[in-house]
Amino acid sequence: MHRFAEITSLNTSNQIFTKFMLPTVRQLQYFVAAARSGQISRAANDLNVTQSSITIAIRDLEDRLGYRLFHRKSKGVELTAAGQLFLQNAVRVLAGLEDLMTLSVEDEQRIGGDVQLGVTDTVSGYYLPRVWREVRRKAPGLRLHVTELPRPQVETGLIEGRFDLGIILISNIGNPGDFERETLLVSQRQLWIGTGHPLAEREEVALADLTDEPYFLLQTDDHERTMSANWARHGFVPNVVFRSYSIEALRSLVAAGHGITILSDMIYRAWSLEGQRLLRKPLTDRIETMDTGVIWPRSRPLSEASRLFLRILTGESEP
Repeated sequence: MHRFAEITSLNTSNQIFTKFMLPTVRQLQYFVAAARSGQISRAANDLNVTQSSITIAIRDLEDRLGYRLFHRKSKGVELTAAGQLFLQNAVRVLAGLEDLMTLSVEDEQRIGGDVQLGVTDTVSGYYLPRVWREVRRKAPGLRLHVTELPRPQVETGLIEGRFDLGIILISNIGNPGDFERETLLVSQRQLWIGTGHPLAEREEVALADLTDEPYFLLQTDDHERTMSANWARHGFVPNVVFRSYSIEALRSLVAAGHGITILSDMIYRAWSLEGQRLLRKPLTDRIETMDTGVIWPRSRPLSEASRLFLRILTGESEP
């Protein structure tokens, strides 16, 4: 009896230890990849692992935490409110680990110089902060000089030599033959609706379901031109009631239940400035992804500082 009590106590202790054991780096990487892509299959492809590896890792992570990180949908996954918070912390943990792994990279930290960078407004609001953080962390000797302009003007500035590199939505690039490019982020476009919307319980939505819905249209970064091409391909005519250059205005209007929009996951946030929640829904109709990337002229070699900056952007360790 005494021996049985010891075994029972040991098993209980092991269960408690397992439940509160810290997650592995791989689990956090798999979780972040799934959260950013919105699809287990895409995350597996990005990381060059099997889908089952990611599914098992996330399920084990949820078991340890005791709560759900994702809502499972027929065509992907969507972060729960707790998952959104966990993502913010997971990203910080992984960034801290990267810091540890780059402490000895003295040669690159000694490289200095100026990099003239052109960016578009979507990039400056939703991608540039992480770029600046990485540069300060990995190459404090680099001096970034950043100018925000519409995409055509960034491209012109590169050709004319006013910029060394540009970060734009390369899915919208105007003259691809003039530039070298590297993709940095692929972002799905999905339907955004408020939590009280009649379509909120649907796992996925077709464009045909949105014909009479009040539609809020973003006007930045060639968005209207890009979406018009997507709509024409599917014979869809949105009921546009408001156009705006402000992503936050559209986020607030959608969260308040005044209408809908279709925007990319890169700029999605689950809460409006007023604290109202909004949802993403996958679309059954194929909508082009929003691809963010770095470009530079084919006609001009990059400086040492620009090559280092490019390596930081793409995550490469060698020139």
